Amino acid sequence: MMITTMKKIQQALLWVFTTGLVGCSALTTDDPTATGSIPPLKLDNQASTCGNEPSYTLKGKTYQVLNSVQGYQEEGLASWYGPEFQGAKTAGCETFDMNSFSAAHPTLPLPSFVRVTHLGNKKSVIVRVNDRGPFETEGLIQVSLAAANALGMATKGGETAPVRVEALDTQQNAALEAGQSKLAERARVKAKPNPAQIAAEQTAKASGKSFYVVVNNFAEQAEALEMFVRLTSVGLSKTEMATAAQEGKQMHQVRIGPLYTQDQIDHVKDALESNGLATFRVVAINQ
Repeated sequence: MMITTMKKIQQALLWVFTTGLVGCSALTTDDPTATGSIPPLKLDNQASTCGNEPSYTLKGKTYQVLNSVQGYQEEGLASWYGPEFQGAKTAGCETFDMNSFSAAHPTLPLPSFVRVTHLGNKKSVIVRVNDRGPFETEGLIQVSLAAANALGMATKGGETAPVRVEALDTQQNAALEAGQSKLAERARVKAKPNPAQIAAEQTAKASGKSFYVVVNNFAEQAEALEMFVRLTSVGLSKTEMATAAQEGKQMHQVRIGPLYTQDQIDHVKDALESNGLATFRVVAINQ
């Protein structure tokens, strides 16, 4: 029963993703690396309590963990990891998800946001470093399966690719930190919902229907990230970035949800319009 329910939700989210993509073929889940919904990109830019020891030794080699990601840039080989590690704990005490844009690095602080650029095809992707590695190969970074696909890496075996790994520029990192700060502040001052609001949401959830406000679809992950940061920084905490394969390419959607009541939808619409975002659409899904 649970599997059937989850399949329906996934199919519904895939429909949400394709809504409005005029002239594009529908997304499918035939490719196991494609996903209709990935976990929201975390804005938590504070050092993890795990994996940030000043130094550590593994297989006779000692690694010195950097104090900051700022100014980091290096070129080397990227490898990838996927199904065999799905659900495992990362060095940063998070759960590894091969469908998220994450990576392992031996010395960057956890977590860190970096841009990885394939030096062969010039494709790039922003990943959240939340793990240590690679240790089995002499590589610079090990990216998740989703990130490897976005980079155009071959993922049939132990293939590697030449890449450049660089810290996001100061402005982008500042936006991430500012977004986290504003969300924390709004969480402190947010009023408790009244009983009527709670009852309305519970009734809506029981009906099995939910809503998403879809802001836009982006071909470039960096553009989606910019919009994601913009929305979360103004208090829209249900904003998420989702990724799916569209005609062999990764498309990145920024949307807000799930929402269950008209009041919640109106609040999001008002917030978008007050921040100069008048173009969006509301879609409903049945779980």
